[in-house]
Amino acid sequence: MSRNDALPLAAAALLFLATGCDRCTPKDKDTKADAGPPAPIPIPKDELLPPPAPWVFKPARIGPGIPGIALPTGCEMRAPLVRAKVAPSTRFVAAPRGAGALVVADADETETPPRLLGVAGLVLDAEGESKGAMPLPWLDADAMPRLARTDAGVWLAAYSEQGEDKLSRVFVHQGDHATPIGEGDRFDALDLACGSSRCALLTTRLGNVAVAGAALWVGLPNEPASSWKRTEIVPDTPESDARPSCIARLEASPPGTDAGAGGGVVAALLEGQELVFWEATDGAARSLGRVPAPFGIVDATVAARPIALVYGAPIDDEGCAKEGGKLRFERVGKEAAEVRAHAPPLSGALRPLERGVLAAYLAPLGCGVARKVAYAVVLDAEGTPVSAPMPVADATSFAVAARGADVDMWIQMGDEVSWVRATCAAP
Repeated sequence: MSRNDALPLAAAALLFLATGCDRCTPKDKDTKADAGPPAPIPIPKDELLPPPAPWVFKPARIGPGIPGIALPTGCEMRAPLVRAKVAPSTRFVAAPRGAGALVVADADETETPPRLLGVAGLVLDAEGESKGAMPLPWLDADAMPRLARTDAGVWLAAYSEQGEDKLSRVFVHQGDHATPIGEGDRFDALDLACGSSRCALLTTRLGNVAVAGAALWVGLPNEPASSWKRTEIVPDTPESDARPSCIARLEASPPGTDAGAGGGVVAALLEGQELVFWEATDGAARSLGRVPAPFGIVDATVAARPIALVYGAPIDDEGCAKEGGKLRFERVGKEAAEVRAHAPPLSGALRPLERGVLAAYLAPLGCGVARKVAYAVVLDAEGTPVSAPMPVADATSFAVAARGADVDMWIQMGDEVSWVRATCAAP
């Protein structure tokens, strides 16, 4: 998901790095793609980090001099605002549909690189202490696995590691074991998502020599990932440089949709200066269309049509753009809608709603400015903003999840995290 919506600023781009977990995998296991379905590998508990400090939420004080929360048009609070005290170095990430739960990491940032002290998936309690800590294979601050949560509350993780033969292996962590799904040249996991009944993993294509395109692996969350059905996404032209970006849709489209309708999983691939949407159904992939994305994307999803939030101007190495924070909602078969921030966003997400889509992003108040703000705006099913983006609150990091009309947003400012529980819908 491009610049991710779930980590502190120092770690905002980490979701797009190759991941690893050397201590999680015995070195004598053969994970080659032609060796038959590999068996799951148990992971001893002492190979994973202990759980982080629990979060304890309390009712938020509201009044003069105390930062408040502003919601965009189409959203309203469904429960009172609560806040928890956390270490400023805390890192957290939400699954797109993971209401009421986060993966939280305690970190020691006095070391370079930062050292993780504790990691787990936590179930949050708006009236007290978090619970249900689930260990996860995130061992290094700069090597975060792809993470997803099922509707039954189980966290999955996917990561890759490189062997001595320079080939990369991809593993899916399920429960207390990791399942290798293959080994190949630059084989990598790019995104992982789970819905009401299935999960999907987006990877590069599996082979002895890396080639353009992607692969989608889809199956039941309680089945070994090695048995998930794989669909190859092969570019239309042999000279393509297509590479996987994100999973844009896992669940079936709602009734009445047009472009992208159906029950297939949709992946977004960057190809040249465009983002191409591919739907995988019954082992076959078809293109749903493409949109311009010459300067990179923030996130992509599918509502009535495929939608991508993309950067609208070139961004330099310092994260600045001469044209400021220019953003575009690109839609397949429809003219783009443009919005602006003071500077290019550092992270962001598109979350499908029961009606419409919620777009949220974190952006500085100018190039090189330390102060940052979390913004949100509701889009209709066609991807058109129903209002101007709303500055929700000052933030150092944030995460957002949505299921149906219910939206959870966690906004960190220093040593405090506000939990915003809202309902959002397009008119």
